[in-house]
Amino acid sequence: MTLTEGKAYSIEQVEAALSEKTSNGADRGLNSSNQPLYNDKETTRVLHKVDWRLVPVLTLLYTVSFLDKGNIGNAKVAGMTRDLHMTGTQYNIALTMFFFPYAVFEIPSNIVLKLMRPSLWLTILVIAWGIVMTCQGTVQNYHGLLVTRILLGFFEAGFFPASTYLLGDWYCRFELQWRLSVFFSASSMAGAFSGLLAFAIEKMDGIGKLAGWRWIYILEGIATVLIGCVIPWILPDSPERASFLTSQEKEFIRNRLEQDSGTSSGRVQTADPLKWAYVWAAVLDWKIWFTVFIYWGNT
Repeated sequence: MTLTEGKAYSIEQVEAALSEKTSNGADRGLNSSNQPLYNDKETTRVLHKVDWRLVPVLTLLYTVSFLDKGNIGNAKVAGMTRDLHMTGTQYNIALTMFFFPYAVFEIPSNIVLKLMRPSLWLTILVIAWGIVMTCQGTVQNYHGLLVTRILLGFFEAGFFPASTYLLGDWYCRFELQWRLSVFFSASSMAGAFSGLLAFAIEKMDGIGKLAGWRWIYILEGIATVLIGCVIPWILPDSPERASFLTSQEKEFIRNRLEQDSGTSSGRVQTADPLKWAYVWAAVLDWKIWFTVFIYWGNT
């Protein structure tokens, strides 16, 4: 079967053409000179298939992340500062100390992500901050709270950049906007019911001789650990490793990404190793800095 430039084909037709090329001794796969167009119906079907496996999982994890780093306010209302004999200044310091390691370790965390499976790295991060959250429910003084807040910032630092990096391994740049908007909406959802959840948990005050605010940390921390344990089975790493995709669909996604990728330093493949040229391309891109200032204003 010969593919005609400018004509739309289904994934099955493309696969048949690739098989014919391979049997004739030609290089298997598509490139910029022979990549066909795919019809909208096929593209929508495959992307929706990916959406249902990827976006809900990351949205759930972002909701958990937002709950865990923000529930210190609910704990304060439930009597944490009184029980730990903390002043207002000490509470504000504990609140702020989360963000220093959170800001510093985002980039190093993504370097680690490049060296291992995304689902494995996210599993480590989520379980780690879940354990820290649980331990936060056992602190006895201000200094103990301070240590757990710093550790929480350290482990949560890698989640957000890892999630956006993972989305970029599946979608073309022009397809990321609404997926990221769904992802970001998780913070609003978490903010909407975090207070109600904390209010319900606070009713456990006195159970096990523990204050209600301690149960907020302990139960939400345990839930985070349990969610982290199932990540390797529910979060796909890449199109190549996705068991829910057919070989034709994997080829389809891979070739779309290869055509979409690239910077001023040249084309960047998703499997390329980390190179300083890519780092400098990002550092020197004015659009990156413009986005940084927008994000500062938003927060």
